[in-house]
Amino acid sequence: MAKPTTLAAVDLGSNSFHLIVARLGPKGLTPLVVKKDRVRLAAGLGPDGVLSAEAQERALESLSGMRSLLAEHRPDAVRAVGTSTLRKAQNALPFLVRAYAALGHRIDVITGRDEARLIYEGVAAELNPETWRLVIDIGGGSTEVVLGRGRAALRCESVDVGCVSWSMRHFGDGVITAARLDAASREARALFAPVRERFASGTFTEVLGSSGTIRAIARVLRRRSPSRDSVTPSGLRWIRDSLAAGVAPRQLDGVSESRAAVFAGGVATLTAVFEELGLDELRPSDDALREGVLRRLWDEREAQDAGPPPRSARLSA
Repeated sequence: MAKPTTLAAVDLGSNSFHLIVARLGPKGLTPLVVKKDRVRLAAGLGPDGVLSAEAQERALESLSGMRSLLAEHRPDAVRAVGTSTLRKAQNALPFLVRAYAALGHRIDVITGRDEARLIYEGVAAELNPETWRLVIDIGGGSTEVVLGRGRAALRCESVDVGCVSWSMRHFGDGVITAARLDAASREARALFAPVRERFASGTFTEVLGSSGTIRAIARVLRRRSPSRDSVTPSGLRWIRDSLAAGVAPRQLDGVSESRAAVFAGGVATLTAVFEELGLDELRPSDDALREGVLRRLWDEREAQDAGPPPRSARLSA
């Protein structure tokens, strides 16, 4: 096994940018620095697919701050990845040139399925290696759904529904009603329908949810009922009914001021996932894409340290 190594991951998400610098070794992952900036990149993506100047400036300011932290901690390797909004933006390339200058590291825009696979690897890294599990991640611009066993992601899908994009689409003026919540869930459910058969409920024995949206929903339910450690259909209905009755997201205990603007879209999205995939329960996970990027970097370094197999082994393979 490779010796303990300091690695860094940067996640340019559609809602938030994340940086994690961590020490990885035989005993696992030890975070040294964690930074999160609410950039809301997806909010700057216009109908024409062009990323606004304002959103780009917010992003570049965040990346410049992360560059300073990376220079301070000097990790052995850094990987930066861009997700849904950068996959869609018509002007992604010129932005990425500026982003490289701000961060000091190349940014790889990964596919939706690659994003899903990395999310799964981050969530499942230290869990039971025999368990079949479903992992759901609601980001700002897309939702990833992954079925796997142990650390292996076996079926990966990315659906173009996210908490930022869906909140802008259905609640952009800040008005939340029962009719709008139902319409948002119906429209999202139609987008999840084509992938439903790939995630038959009889295959997995646990469901985990990553990302800020799912953790916020779980936190609201836990503060309402301290013994609750999962999200259920009845819990989601209570949140939906509260919003429909005029309770503003920021009035729900557990929703931060920065999360409030995209909370309704996240609730509608998770409701659609529960209904379309027939889920009964989901437990939140603290790990996500950034941990998956770190794990992948670690695995690659282990493989490099191991070197090529002996000549006889290569010949017999």
